[in-house]
Amino acid sequence: MQKSDQPPFASKLPPMNSAWIFLNEDQPSGTNYNDPSSQFQRMIKKDIYQCSDMISLCFVDIVPTSANTIPAGDGSSYTMFLDKVTHPASPDGSVPTNQDYMEWIVRDAKKANPKVRVLLTLLYGKQRLIAQIYSDPANPDQTSAKAFAKNVVTYLKHYNLDGFDIDWEWDYLSTDTTQAQFKATFSAVGPALKAEGMLLTMGPATQDNLDPETVNNHFDIIAFQMYSSTFLPSAFIDFGIKPDAFAYGAKLEAGFQTADNAHQQMQQYGFKAVTTWRLNSENYVYEQDQYLTLAKLVFG
Repeated sequence: MQKSDQPPFASKLPPMNSAWIFLNEDQPSGTNYNDPSSQFQRMIKKDIYQCSDMISLCFVDIVPTSANTIPAGDGSSYTMFLDKVTHPASPDGSVPTNQDYMEWIVRDAKKANPKVRVLLTLLYGKQRLIAQIYSDPANPDQTSAKAFAKNVVTYLKHYNLDGFDIDWEWDYLSTDTTQAQFKATFSAVGPALKAEGMLLTMGPATQDNLDPETVNNHFDIIAFQMYSSTFLPSAFIDFGIKPDAFAYGAKLEAGFQTADNAHQQMQQYGFKAVTTWRLNSENYVYEQDQYLTLAKLVFG
């Protein structure tokens, strides 16, 4: 008899092909989003969005509300915020930011494929990102959690976005968020998103400080960073997390993994859904072409 913590796993997700995009990076160097030779324009020309179920944009911050946030507020609650990273100037001298890139991707992706879901991925490399939501981080309260959840929904709806993705890994998100903070936060965020038809997803590299009940009840997709460890699905099972939402996390970078290799591992692990990191590194031509190949394999 097969052990339940060994592949293949009984994921209930249908065939899905999705990807992460790192908003900070422009390729080729010196181009910006609207340059005809940019990797962002290549995604449109190569029909990347037509073969995508989800596109997750990295990374979004959490900040206190202010006059300049969505929603506006007095700082007593927290919301999402795209840091004002700038990109190479356009011919007219204007300097686009990550905010512009997010809005342009939402526009172009949904024009190409009205069914694609565009999500924002939470920043992982900032201390106390979730703890800051609570006035007493040792005792996270539901009032603060629900206020944050309401603001998340307001932000996503404002920009025509479809969900919230959590990059659960070290330094610092998975290490300085307590299990109690995780439970309070995402037990509020999950139902708030679901009520609006939005998704709550995760791209984990570890199970540290997760709350199994919260993950089982509220996360729609768990796309493991299999390029960090192939033992992650087994570790999650042993931790008490059901395999229903398990998906494969691929890394289609030159010299690391091909579409064929990723699909073979998906079959080995019992996964029909995959999310790829990423589509816009300096190897973007290879990544995008392999992503298109992987889509054909996923959808048969």
